[in-house]
Amino acid sequence: MQTLLEYYSAHQDRFIAEWKEFLSFKSISADPAYHEQCNLCANWVRDHLATLGFSAEVWQTSSRPVVFAERVGNSKKPTILFYGHYDVQPVDPLDLWQTGPFEPEIRDGRMYARGAEDNKGQVFSYFKALEALIAVGADLPTIKIIIEGEEECGSEALHAELPTWGQRLKADVLMVADTGMVAAGVPTITMGLRGIAHCEVRAYGPSMDIHSGVYGGMVLNPLQALSKLLASLHREDGSVAVPDFYEGVSTPSDKERAFANSAPVNLEEMTAFLGVPLAGGERGFTALERRGLRPTLEINGVGGGYQGAGGKTVIPSYAFAKLSMRLVAGQDPHRVLAAVVSYLKKDPPAGITIEVVDDGVGGPALQLPAESSVLDVAQQASRNGFGRDPVYIWEGASIPIIPLLSQAAGATPLLVGFGMPEDNIHSPNESYSLRQFEEGFRYVTSFYSCI
Repeated sequence: MQTLLEYYSAHQDRFIAEWKEFLSFKSISADPAYHEQCNLCANWVRDHLATLGFSAEVWQTSSRPVVFAERVGNSKKPTILFYGHYDVQPVDPLDLWQTGPFEPEIRDGRMYARGAEDNKGQVFSYFKALEALIAVGADLPTIKIIIEGEEECGSEALHAELPTWGQRLKADVLMVADTGMVAAGVPTITMGLRGIAHCEVRAYGPSMDIHSGVYGGMVLNPLQALSKLLASLHREDGSVAVPDFYEGVSTPSDKERAFANSAPVNLEEMTAFLGVPLAGGERGFTALERRGLRPTLEINGVGGGYQGAGGKTVIPSYAFAKLSMRLVAGQDPHRVLAAVVSYLKKDPPAGITIEVVDDGVGGPALQLPAESSVLDVAQQASRNGFGRDPVYIWEGASIPIIPLLSQAAGATPLLVGFGMPEDNIHSPNESYSLRQFEEGFRYVTSFYSCI
């Protein structure tokens, strides 16, 4: 019988040709000018999955379409749901691309194109692994696949439709390949993603910008008032001072802290790269624990008053700040946002009106239990595919749809991806190496051999 790696070697040229075809679709979800390209790309994904032996269909939504596919397998094995997205980021600035962003080209062992890694490359590696498994007659479970078309702009359609589609998506394990590795050749399991909420706070004072000499000392400056309010958001130990902000947050277990700190991340190199010490966040936790296991409240931007060259001696009529909250398991994003808004609006000083606008919730946090049978399978798959154990990280960033999809499907999430910083996702000259593509193939085929 042909082995899986022999199958890969024999069909690699075809895999690459099909991958290029996938990458050629200008499936930019954020720009209405490319919505027809999104439709065409969704149809291509459906048809490709059908050629692999899946029952595949395109689900229309109020926005970009979603592709759903299913292949019934061994009912004694856990049902797998795989999530990915076919939409891509805009390509600006176009003049920085060495070749056309939708004209895929291999240079020095890397595929260059928009979506080469995020997420078409990772998705397509998974597809090809399934093709190989089916071709060699592997005993597979029931496999479901959902590929959406607007992850890069908020997953609004999927958010809206999950209550309707939930039953079709029921599974035991939710596999996601939209994350990365800590180092080349090191299989990496993302144990958690932080949730997110955001808002903008505005401090209004006089009805117009006024002369700082004539009125200074008489009228409270909105920038001063806002600065004092922002400074009060955190205590001296780095913790968030907003009442009820930590409601539902548990102290990380010894095992969780050990997993988080075991990731081979060179903090000295990170410090040198950033040019500043890793001094943010709560005291009493390591840098890696603060990144993934603890919630944060960050000030993303502040503005108000004169911003031009030279001086202009005014007291501004208003000031604003944009805030975001990264949240951990146990926190309700809506309750946290409400607590922050209440704190910001409570007891404004005389002459200042506080308003909160553009507030919203991206999604809750996701955390995989440190004691999980799914982890045992992923660990064995890593050993078989890479000859080594995986490492475990808690990701500080968010993929808001994943916790919601996990809940709707009733599935334990498993996030194993093969992205690297040099892939330049969201930037010009995005790429994905043929080595990474094969690593994804090896991991997925190993996973299904272990399950």
